[in-house]
Amino acid sequence: MASQNILHWRDGRGWLVLAGGESGDVRGQVIGRAAADGGVAYLSLGNHDGWIEAALADMDDLGAPPGYIVDALTEDDQTLTARLSEAAIIVVENAPQVGELRSGLLGAAAAGMQAAFENGAVVLAEGRAAMALGAWVITGDAVLPGLEWLAGALVVPGVTAVAQSAPAQWVLNEQPGAIAIGIGSTSALALGPDGEVEPWGQRQVTVVLGREFGKGG
Repeated sequence: MASQNILHWRDGRGWLVLAGGESGDVRGQVIGRAAADGGVAYLSLGNHDGWIEAALADMDDLGAPPGYIVDALTEDDQTLTARLSEAAIIVVENAPQVGELRSGLLGAAAAGMQAAFENGAVVLAEGRAAMALGAWVITGDAVLPGLEWLAGALVVPGVTAVAQSAPAQWVLNEQPGAIAIGIGSTSALALGPDGEVEPWGQRQVTVVLGREFGKGG
């Protein structure tokens, strides 16, 4: 895994961008970091509230490369993996239910994202999709394993004061070696291939450490 201080994330030549919401500023920076060749894969998990159309229009306005839609719920596994693996940018839908989003990303979708990331793609996970790429997701009263692209971390999207987040405090109490990362709705945490850690957008990124980090020796 790539690492920088307390943060450890998947190895790859690309950038992992965890955004608190759907921000034009963050999307613009994603486009700026993308490789010159390859298109944008819009990874849909149901196209809730017309997300595909809105994302395509916004990215086009920002000067994104040509894009195509990949539906994690209807594509067969081989097609899903292949179409994602060839992308220069993958934008993951901010679906309403994080539990369903997590389930939809398991398996072939995750494999395609990983292949693209290893080849240098920028993976942009917005809102609840950013939570799904952490170590845990919180849905209702349940805490489930996340996809662990960012190890040992609970990502709390749309929150600027993560210390005041009840779900974050619950995880930190139950997992003393965890970290909780709050990312404002117009901000992102960007993690690069050479250990870069950058706040993007409005730069509202806060980190709270579990009590294990306070132990010496």
